[in-house]
Amino acid sequence: MAEADQLFLSDRARELYNGFTLKPEKSMMIVGSIYGDGSLLMDRKSRSPFFYENHCMEQLEYLKWKASMFGRPDGVRFRIMSHGYCKGKSIPYFQIRDRAFIDFEKMFYVVGKNGRRKKVVTKETLELLVGSALALAVLYQDDGEYDVYSNQAILNTCDFTIDENKIMERRFEELLRAPVRVKIKRQKYPRLVLSSKATDEFIKIVKPYVHPIMRYKIDQDISHYLDQQIVEKFRKNYRNMSKKQIAREVGLTLSETYIIGYRLGLTEHSGYVRYRDKPFTEQEKGYILKNYNESVAKLMAEELHTTTKYLRVLIHKMQANNLEEGKAGESICVQYNS
Repeated sequence: MAEADQLFLSDRARELYNGFTLKPEKSMMIVGSIYGDGSLLMDRKSRSPFFYENHCMEQLEYLKWKASMFGRPDGVRFRIMSHGYCKGKSIPYFQIRDRAFIDFEKMFYVVGKNGRRKKVVTKETLELLVGSALALAVLYQDDGEYDVYSNQAILNTCDFTIDENKIMERRFEELLRAPVRVKIKRQKYPRLVLSSKATDEFIKIVKPYVHPIMRYKIDQDISHYLDQQIVEKFRKNYRNMSKKQIAREVGLTLSETYIIGYRLGLTEHSGYVRYRDKPFTEQEKGYILKNYNESVAKLMAEELHTTTKYLRVLIHKMQANNLEEGKAGESICVQYNS
């Protein structure tokens, strides 16, 4: 584990963590876990909360690592789940009681109108998360996932309300200096989706604190996820063979072919829509402005190696600017939407 000072990402976070009884590393483990899969539970036998967390059997070593952070390397136990997606299965769990957890319980939990305790996001609790590299790493390992094709990290923050997620969105954008958006999964579950640029920065922050069995969540090399014969074919033929022909020969869609080419670093562009190798020329922009309509949008997008969504955005921008003569030579860059 790194020195404590290296774990802090803000002075305010350092100040907050130094106010706890627990050492900063343990406090960060608690904070990341509360935002993730862990909980502070109360019972009638004691006024002190106890920390509880369980995982699937495949993540046993990760849970043991957490237990060791609390000085309990042999503290993981097993039980048969009585409900949930693991119902009837044996799962590992870890729990520990400590009076020092009282401070965290007061900060992270409120009693709702139904009389039940629930986790909440406040300015201070969010700073404890975003201001700590270890806490962020724990959250990501607990409730994060990585989309290798879009190079996007996703934080499943559905324990919190949409409004709370919006607050988190803004603070993450401040930290990462790149777009972060709240997206709703299955019209019910909010989560934070990091842009490609934000993901690159986020992985740099959490990488030193990721447990070995969770390193697949920070592996950004798409070649590790593909058949190596496909990888070799891309590297050998991508620049001198038709993309449609490559797609047919390896059994992929044209869209997948362009994405993989981009993720393998075989395109020379930087910052454009993943399907294009260069910005639109003035001739192409004139062609789009003259001929675009919704009925031909799909064919035009395929012809120009872009997306229908971006064509609509481009048309709107050009019409808004009326293609002023003095701006005719300006290049309109195609932004890469991750």
